[in-house]
Order: sequence, then structure tokens, then C-alpha cells
Amino acid sequence: MATLDALRLLTDALRADAALAGLVGDRVYTVLPKDKTFPLIRVVRWGGDLDTRIPGLVWLDRADFQIDAWATRQLQVYDVARCCVEALVERLPGRRPGGVVTASSVTSLATELDADFTPVLHRARIQATVTAHP
Repeated sequence: MATLDALRLLTDALRADAALAGLVGDRVYTVLPKDKTFPLIRVVRWGGDLDTRIPGLVWLDRADFQIDAWATRQLQVYDVARCCVEALVERLPGRRPGGVVTASSVTSLATELDADFTPVLHRARIQATVTAHP
């Protein structure tokens, strides 16, 4: 039986999204690089569950993600966050290399200043749930 890597499916889809690429290029990561060019996006899977109603068969993966975007200007991080939300909700569902996304929803969006960087950067934090199968 085919397996599904929901994190790879999501990051590949975000990198391939033309509108998002117009803002961040291919700078969609699962781990931040040492040398960073902004704006950029980091995707982390922090939870979720598998549909195990049929013993021995895992079909649907309901994956919870945190998607962070950083930029040097507030308007820039808002544009990246808005485009990311649109990509998740409007363009992600459907057949993709690596699986089929049956549902995608954004559960929260927050923006803040991130003092972990010098100079301080603007940050958007998106919580999303993606349901997919092989």
C-alpha cells in the first residue's frame, strides 16, 4: 500500500503555487536555513491523527501544521500570509504528486514582531489542518 508524507505533500504544493512563488520564490522550508533570505516560510507538522477505523489499513491522514512566514516589512508578511491562506483553502485540495488532498482548513492566523531576529522581523503564524490520502 502506498504511504503518504503529508509534510512533503504540503511543502511541495506551496513551492509549486505560482502566486506564492511570486512572493517567496522557492523559500518554503521545514527547517530554517543558516543563511536566510526574506520573505520565507517554514512548515512544521505538530500533530494530527490517522483514520484507523479499519484495522491494518491506514487511509486518511489528518495532519495539523504550523506555517510561519517572516518578512522585513509588515505589509510584506501580510501579503505572504494572505496568499498562503488562499493557497491552503482554495488551491491545495485535489490530486497532487504524492497524494490526494480531500480537505484543507485554516484554524488561526496571527501576526507579531519576532525579536529572535536582528533586526526584528514581522511574523505571521498560521495553524492549518490538511486531510489527505495516498
